Amino acid sequence: MNMNIYTRMDSDVDIQASGGQSFEEMLNESLVTLKTGAIVKGTVMHVTPAEVIVDLGFKSDGIISKTEFTDDPNAQLTELAKPGDVFEVAVLRVNDGEGNVVVSKRKVDSQLNYKYLEAAFNDKTPLPGKIVDIVKGGLIASIMDCRVFVPASQISNRFEQNLENFKGKEFNFEILELDRSKRRIVGGRKDLATREAQARRDEIFGTIEVGQQVTGTVSRVVDFGAFVDLGGVDGLIHVSETSWKRVRKASDVLSVGDVVTAFVIAMDAEKGKISLSLKDAKANPWNNILEKYPVGGIVEGRVARLAAFGAFVTLEDGLDGLVHISQIANKHVAKPEDELSQGQVINVKIVEIDVEKQKISLSKREADAALNPPEDDYDDEYYDDQYDEEYEDADVAEELEEVAAVEPAAEEVEATEETPEEE
Repeated sequence: MNMNIYTRMDSDVDIQASGGQSFEEMLNESLVTLKTGAIVKGTVMHVTPAEVIVDLGFKSDGIISKTEFTDDPNAQLTELAKPGDVFEVAVLRVNDGEGNVVVSKRKVDSQLNYKYLEAAFNDKTPLPGKIVDIVKGGLIASIMDCRVFVPASQISNRFEQNLENFKGKEFNFEILELDRSKRRIVGGRKDLATREAQARRDEIFGTIEVGQQVTGTVSRVVDFGAFVDLGGVDGLIHVSETSWKRVRKASDVLSVGDVVTAFVIAMDAEKGKISLSLKDAKANPWNNILEKYPVGGIVEGRVARLAAFGAFVTLEDGLDGLVHISQIANKHVAKPEDELSQGQVINVKIVEIDVEKQKISLSKREADAALNPPEDDYDDEYYDDQYDEEYEDADVAEELEEVAAVEPAAEEVEATEETPEEE
């Protein structure tokens, strides 16, 4: 049953106006009946966080609650409406019990926007929307102020495990299904996301080149590297390209969500692959290495790791050299850990630098010998008693030689003495 309300009358006093009409009669001539379901215009008078009060041109003001103004629970009414704004509203109740008219802006918008949704459905035209809720099997998007169900499989062109990541975000959607009688609207962006990704990929590959710096956000980290979102196309930073110093796992230096600036070192538009590096060529520790570390020089280094064949020593970040096991000490070394420990600071001599292969040969043994020369000239491997034995052996040999020189002469004399007797 419709209820009627009439225009404002400040009093029942019969005031005579020109032409013999009373003021009341003049108002009655302009009397408009306000009915439930009617669409009327309202001018915003006042806005609070919970409701918008509008002047309908009638005796009672119209009240628009927040839920009847917008379907976005996070929206701020004070940002959506200002005094003086004019909206079309639908009359829900002529009297709310307190003399106010309950009206809805959202209902009018929904009716109008439904027509836009129908046109978009028929023309396959994408419409902007915002994810406002997560429900069983998918999400709810607000599109043209209408609640649209988006199946989980339709939110992206790839599998998405955590749908909460999409809440509050805005995307373009296609209307996939629209049934007015069931008030069912289904949207999606799977195919649209594929087309958008391809368009962004073509744009990115058309604007970047090897050597260029790009900025992106780390989207995924694995042991062998990190994937960086460059705006629709992922680039890979291999673990070896995360730093000039040795890095075992990419997660040691990068995390999901990090914003990084990297260098493009390779790209393949056909395969859609981009290789990135965080290593600035200007900071390459191999630059002018022969000037910084001349062969024959002695420098300090820190033992980085031990292997069966020797020890790797860090001279500076990103610059390691090898001390072969034979170059650790001036004696036989069975295992490097018998003489060295990880983190130990030692002196080493630069033996050889191969710039092309980026290899440095070091010697701790030669560095120690140069910094701590032996006090005696003779070989430390010999002991004093060994020298004594050698000297004694030499004396005996000399005496034997003297005897050998004398004995033949004695034999000749003896032979000479015996000759006359035989004659």
